[in-house]
This record gives sequence, C-alpha cells and structure tokens, in this order.
Amino acid sequence: MTVRSHVGSATHLLVVTLLLGAFASHAAHSAQFVDPFDDWVGVQHREPFTWPGASYDVRTESTWTCADGVLEYRPDGDRGIPLEVSLPQMGIDLRDGQWTLETAFRHVEGVAPRAAYETIAYLRWPAGEPGLMHIVALMYDASQRALVVYNASGDEEPVPADLTGDFRALRMAVARGLLRVWLDGELVAGPLRLKTRPYGGGQQLLVGPITAGEDISLRCQWDYIAMTTEGAFAPGGTWPGSVEAPVAEGLITVKGLGETPPYEGITVLRREKGGESWDEALPDLWRRLSAQISEEPRQIEAPFYHYEDVGGPVTQNVYPDVQALSYDDRRGVGIAMLTRGVGDTATGYVDYKVWYRVTTDGGQTWTDLKPLVDEREGFTPAHPNPYVWIGRNGFCYASIPPLLKLSSGEILLPFYYAPIDEAGNYYNPLNAYTFGYVACAIGRWNEAGDDIIWTTSEPVEISERKSARGFSEAAVIELSQPGHVLMVLRGSNAPDPWGDMPAVKWRSLSTDYGRTWSDPEVFTYADGERFMSPSACSAFTRSSETGKVYWIGNIARTLPQGNAPRYPLIIAELDEETLGLRRETVTIIDDRGPDDPPELQLSNFKVLEDPHDGHILVYLSRYMAEGHRDNPGYGAHTYVIDVK
Repeated sequence: MTVRSHVGSATHLLVVTLLLGAFASHAAHSAQFVDPFDDWVGVQHREPFTWPGASYDVRTESTWTCADGVLEYRPDGDRGIPLEVSLPQMGIDLRDGQWTLETAFRHVEGVAPRAAYETIAYLRWPAGEPGLMHIVALMYDASQRALVVYNASGDEEPVPADLTGDFRALRMAVARGLLRVWLDGELVAGPLRLKTRPYGGGQQLLVGPITAGEDISLRCQWDYIAMTTEGAFAPGGTWPGSVEAPVAEGLITVKGLGETPPYEGITVLRREKGGESWDEALPDLWRRLSAQISEEPRQIEAPFYHYEDVGGPVTQNVYPDVQALSYDDRRGVGIAMLTRGVGDTATGYVDYKVWYRVTTDGGQTWTDLKPLVDEREGFTPAHPNPYVWIGRNGFCYASIPPLLKLSSGEILLPFYYAPIDEAGNYYNPLNAYTFGYVACAIGRWNEAGDDIIWTTSEPVEISERKSARGFSEAAVIELSQPGHVLMVLRGSNAPDPWGDMPAVKWRSLSTDYGRTWSDPEVFTYADGERFMSPSACSAFTRSSETGKVYWIGNIARTLPQGNAPRYPLIIAELDEETLGLRRETVTIIDDRGPDDPPELQLSNFKVLEDPHDGHILVYLSRYMAEGHRDNPGYGAHTYVIDVK
C-alpha cells in the first residue's frame, strides 16, 4: 500500500511493509484500522468510523479541526474536550492482550498545566478481574520536553523527547502483559508490566485531554492513527504515515443502514413537520377519550396509598394515555400512570402505579380511573401484584401502545417495575439511573362485560451483569401461531464496571399467552448476527395490508453508551420463524442530519396504521437540548411509511 508520510524532514512516498502489511495478512482473523484524518471526524457515515465521543460537532467548533489530512487540537483559552471512540465499534477487543497502536504526532505551541492535558493516545480495557481495568496513555509534557507514559496507577519515568517541529512516529504495543513504547523506531520505554486500577466503563480509545480542569491555550496535531490486534509488535524498516484511503478490514459495520439497496417492501414516503397526517388518522376512540381527559383534574387523592414519610392522604399526579385499546365496536380500555407529585423518571420511578378505565359505548362515556389490581387473594391497591408494594416500589406500563388484544380474547399489558430486595429496599445493584424487571398484567372481561379482571404473569428478569439497568420498556406482538407472544426489551450498558456489557435489545418468548416467558436472549438479525441498539423504547406493529410484523426502534452505527445515540430510527420486518429482523428490510425512518446536534434523540414515539390507506404512521418529537430549539428539525414530526 502506498502512503503519504509527514514523518521526518520531507514529505515522501513509502511502501509499507510492516504494520499495514500485517493488516492485510491478518484481515481474516484480526481487527485493524487506519484513520488518516482526511475528513471531519464527527461527520456521520464517515470511513473508517465516526468519532462519536465529542460533545459537539467538530465542524463548527474551533477546538478540534481537520485540514490537509491533519487532526488539530487547539483549545484557545478554553477547557479542552477529548475525542473518543469505542474500540468494539472498530471491531477491536483488547481483552486478548495483544495489540499495537501507532500515530504521528507533533506539539505546535503552548504549555499545559499537566501532561494529561496533552494526551497523544489513551486506551482502556477490562483486566481479568471484574471491576479492574488496564489503562495506558502516552502524554506530552511540553514544559519538560518529555514523553510521559501513564500505566493505570500512575506515571512511569519520563522519557526526554522533543515532539515539536516535524511529526514524530510513536508506537505503543502490548503483548504477554507487557507494554513497550517506541519513538521513531527506537524503544524508549519498556517492557513495563501492565498495571490495573478500579474503574468502570467500556473499551475506549481517546485523544486529547484526559483532564480539563483549567482553561488552556495549546496546539497539537495528529497525522494519522493506526491500530491492529495482531502482529507488528517490533518496528523495523520504514514507518507508516497517513494512508491515502482508510484501511478498515475487520471493522464492525451496520449492514442495511444505507449500505444495501433500498428494500422495495418498505418506503418512507415523507417526513412532515407537525402532526397533520397523524391527527387525521387518529381512531375515534382515542379522540373521545382525549376529550374526556381534557375535562378531568390532573391531581387526585388516593386514601388507600400510605407512605412512611407522609401522614394522611397523598396527592397523586395523573398522567392519562390516549392510546386506548379498541377491543370491539363497543368496548375499549384506557390506562393512566400515577405518581405522588413527582413525574421525573429517576425520582418518580419507584412510585409509579397503573390505573385503568373502560368504555362500553364506543368511547362516548368512560368509567372513572381505578387501580389495576390482581384479582387473586391478598392483592389490594396498596399491593396490586406479586412484585409491587406501593410506598416501597412501583410499576409502569411498558409498551407502545400500552395494551394488546390476544387471539384468546384476553388483554395483555406489559409493565416494568422497580424490584425490591429481601430487606424491602429498592434493588439497584449498580446504582444505575433506574433498575427494573418486566411482567405482564393479563385481563379478561367479567361476565357482565363492563369491567376487566386482571391477573399477573411470571416476571422477565436479567442480571445486572448483562444489563446495567435491568429491563424497562418492552415491545410485544402475538405471532401467527396463537398464544405465542414475542417481547423485545430495552436494556442498558451503562454504567459498566466490567467494560464489556453489550448494547443490545433483548427478546423473550411466551407460548401460553404471556403467562410465562423464556430466559431473555439477545435480539438479533434473522441470521443470528447481533446489532447495536441504545437504551431506548421500541415497538411492534402488524400491518393489515401485508400481514407482516414490523419492528421500529434504534439501531446504532457506533457502540452506544447507555441511552445515546438514539439515531437512526429504523423499521424492519420480523422473521416470525427465527424471531429476528430480516436484515435486507432494514429501512431508515429518520437520522441525524448535517444541521442536527449530536444529542439528537429519535425516540419516545407512537405508532398507528392509517385506516384510509394502510400506511404506517410514526409520530415523535425530534428532541434537541437547549440551544438548539430554533433548529428547523426540532419538535413534533410525523413519518408516513408505505409497506407492501
């Protein structure tokens, strides 16, 4: 491979026979990449990958820039922010204990308070013992003109080095538990025994400051970064410079996200600002319930709820949902969530409770809301099901829409709840934002046909070792085989003290109308390959036009960190035999555009079928943080999707 090099006194062409040659020879069973910084590192669909760790779009900020194949960091009187990227995103797993990273770097001007402000490359990955990580970094101390090697618990002896002027080639390599560092082909540090320290987080590569407590003026540059997990441990011959085109064999790619021909069976016809098409397609039952809700109070008192920290009745906030289940021509069921005055997810989570109401005249009138309580002996509004004791924990409906009519005539309402331990305390083992499990309320009409009798399913649980926040929102659909119900569950990989938690959706299958559930496993493509997905809701819908089941949710190009990134939003057909997504059908509904900020969220949506033409409609608010509310892409949008 021909490369362009800035290493040394003159720009010249080299034939790489070592590092990049190793990339080619081991492409079948090793992972590697070369990033020449020939374009903006934050742009979407970038080769070989987008650097998603920046909290801003680098094209509009002066701190990080790319020009002429050089990445430059220049915090001019500001607190610097690093660029970081997930190693699993690049197809690299450092737990095998063998890797090489090489970069060309130079210090241009300025002096930082500490070497950590000018970090050339930082990598972290899990050690053998849970909760411990290896962390190594190369840093430059411009005031001492020294290269500093950080090894988990502290700095090693500084290496005299003048990294000003021309780009200098730096290489770190790890093999057999030992770290070595070369500068321009000369071993300058090591072998050093790898150390560990208690730390949480995923496997990560970072450049720029690993600390930024003070405003600084600094300027430094990277000409390229190359990495492999096999071979190239001892430098010899020439050193590679910036490649003319990225080498990306072995990278994890998200197939079907613009990389394959469009699927003819799904077409996103248009994206509308606002909800005109959505409003026109609303079921009459929803309209009538909405009218009633508009006349009801948003707070009530529930005398049967008691709390240790409050004496007497407690005011409850009421959050009704208009997505009522139309059971038949006359009957329908609506639900609401209540909290005692605290609606925020983190603070209100342990106090959620589900109430319901019914109509028997097509929504002209509705019963008053009342608590959803298991019919069996021993359950009361204060202890509504086997998993909830109001005052200690709570439960909330989990799916979009909240209720599903089964072929048995029963009604399924998935809910997630905050589990409690043997001492009666909220069980949140990793002190995550929330932690939960999922179960289902299963309802049937009473003999008079004017109320629902409820019972409760077995729970769907998962270890915090697999999902840091357990389970919460769940998509459900009854499959073509009666009684077989598929559930796809939201998990999370944050926090991750082990550094290897997957960012995926999970699935569980019931074969008895939702009463018992299989052990959860990863929700995949139909061929068994995993895809990455952030911690966010998803939904199923079955088209009356095609009879097919469609899944709507987020599939990520980069390894998510908890909830982010919540884009793109996709729709795909479900294979009812394999219980996976048909890869070739994956179709993007919406994505982050060039003017959208990185924190864009395409989530928390609603779905229905337009009764006039069978189109699938998705309604959501394109969420952006403060400072972006004047963005033309902000706010409510409706997506019209044709399926065939």
